[in-house]
Amino acid sequence: MKMPILVLGVVVLVAGLGTWGYLYSMNIHHTIQLGGIGLAVLGAIIAAGGAMMKTVSVGATTGAGQFACAKCGAKFNSEAALNQHTKDKHGM
Repeated sequence: MKMPILVLGVVVLVAGLGTWGYLYSMNIHHTIQLGGIGLAVLGAIIAAGGAMMKTVSVGATTGAGQFACAKCGAKFNSEAALNQHTKDKHGM
């Protein structure tokens, strides 16, 4: 889950619903009210996309087959070595 994108989507969703509610209560033209609903739908789509995105894995590759420790930055040539280092040094 990508939290910043999820939060952005929720903010746009609330802004769209607020816009629609405000304009609906003032009996403003129907087409302008639809813009608020459209903004709310866009916010919902952004929020759903942010909720479905994957985050970066802990042992991301740093170059030609190297893996870096997320805690201390040590580099290893295999994921097994990274996992062993993480288990031994960081207790995970």
